Amino acid sequence: MSDEKSQAGREGVRIYKMRDLNQRTAEVIQEINDSGLPAVITRHGRFAAIIYPLLHRNLEGEIIARLLDQQGAEEVLARDPARQTLGISTGELARRLGIEWP
Repeated sequence: MSDEKSQAGREGVRIYKMRDLNQRTAEVIQEINDSGLPAVITRHGRFAAIIYPLLHRNLEGEIIARLLDQQGAEEVLARDPARQTLGISTGELARRLGIEWP
């Protein structure tokens, strides 16, 4: 761990200086993902950004759940019974739901 970074802030949230992020980007991102907690980035002692860990989250599922909440799951499934099929790829499901996915 770098001396440039506080050990833990409020409720375990870590604070990194911009220099840490610049010099140790991959390591800082890994530490944030491993902690599961957001981290604050400071520049000249002022808050500049917050980084949220995403590595261990099911983003695809969350995006689809939010879309279904917005459109109403029954409405989406009623328009196309094929959407009820499990075992399709994330990309295919996103395409069927009209979500732009890489």
